[in-house]
Amino acid sequence: MLINRLVRATRELSSITTGYFFVALGGLIGVRILTAYLTPSQYGELSLGITMGGAIYSVLLGPLTTGITRFFPIAKEKREIKFFLFNTFKIIFKTSFIISLFSILIIILILFSGNIKWMSLTLASIGFGFLLSFNNLIMGLQIVSRKRLLVSLNQSLMTFLKFIFALLLIRIFGSSSTAAMYGQFIGLIIIFFIQVNLFLPTLKEYIADEEDKIKSVDWQSKIISFSRPLIAIGFLNWLRLAAEKWGVLFFTNYDEAVGFYAIIYQFGYYPITLLTNILINYLRPIYFDKAGNNKKQLISTYILGIKIFITVVIIFSFLIFLVFNYRDYVFSIILDDKYKSVSYLIGIMMMSALLNESTSFVTLLMQTKKETKPLIMPNAISYLLGLIFVITGAYLYGLHGVVMGSLLNSSIKFISFLCLCRNHYKKLTI
Repeated sequence: MLINRLVRATRELSSITTGYFFVALGGLIGVRILTAYLTPSQYGELSLGITMGGAIYSVLLGPLTTGITRFFPIAKEKREIKFFLFNTFKIIFKTSFIISLFSILIIILILFSGNIKWMSLTLASIGFGFLLSFNNLIMGLQIVSRKRLLVSLNQSLMTFLKFIFALLLIRIFGSSSTAAMYGQFIGLIIIFFIQVNLFLPTLKEYIADEEDKIKSVDWQSKIISFSRPLIAIGFLNWLRLAAEKWGVLFFTNYDEAVGFYAIIYQFGYYPITLLTNILINYLRPIYFDKAGNNKKQLISTYILGIKIFITVVIIFSFLIFLVFNYRDYVFSIILDDKYKSVSYLIGIMMMSALLNESTSFVTLLMQTKKETKPLIMPNAISYLLGLIFVITGAYLYGLHGVVMGSLLNSSIKFISFLCLCRNHYKKLTI
């Protein structure tokens, strides 16, 4: 029995790691190629476009995806997948309608402002945000369904297709942020249809085992109630990240600054986020299954989670130390010559990412208790402080100030989440 569980765990971890390896590889190759074709100014515009589109996922559809994937295994256990999916569709449709109305308002404002050059990029960003959200929702359902191989395949394809079509459109229409943005949008459309076709058989299998009966759970209310605090957190998080890029744009005196910051973020923050997501996506279904509704099981899950949290921070800190010390060699390979002047800031951004993203392990533990409200206050304080630090840093020291402000904010968030985890564990053991 133990051997079977170890084999299954090894197989799942291998699938996750393989998928993220190709995601990382595709990202490194893609960014290396794009930065060879785009100037720092153009790459900065692309980064701002992705940030605009990312608001759709980060603020609304992302938190709802978390709620949907949290209750999907429960609906499967109750054999109410058909009813659950119907409620999910209604939530996504209503949310998408609201986002569409807001997007139309933004387009009208751009038209009246006279900044027509931003219109095409904005339209591509909106489409990018929707397709990214729908793709991540399907991946989330695949993750909780333990379809690790499908997730790995889709993640890899998504990364490569985005950059392949971005490069293709750049070669056809010339080097511009708009061409790169539309290329990534086309890549997401293709991967969406691939994902739907690959995951439909799994859903049909679940539904085939169900019988018509009176539905015992209002899934729509549960999902919304669970996701509402995460929406507030998602908005503040997106606002902080957006402020970093827009702060660099408004408070520096050279137009390449946003492009330089995008590279610092891409090679400093993103790799740590990627590695953290590997572990989170592997641990989420395990934590949810292990915690159940039993207090003893929940305590056991917390103890396991805390040990993993500490171990990850120690190992990742050592890796960051190595990268920082050998940065000249590492970044001479993966960075275009135009961007090497800011490579010394990448190690600092990696440490900021570790302190910030490692709090996801605490968030995951809180979700096993089906509680998200306690996360609002520490996250809200962290994001508001982040806005202050980033804007102040950008105003006083430009690009360097934004990076150091990010590190300071991440340090405060890390300490606050340590305290939060400790307090909630104490409450469980009383």
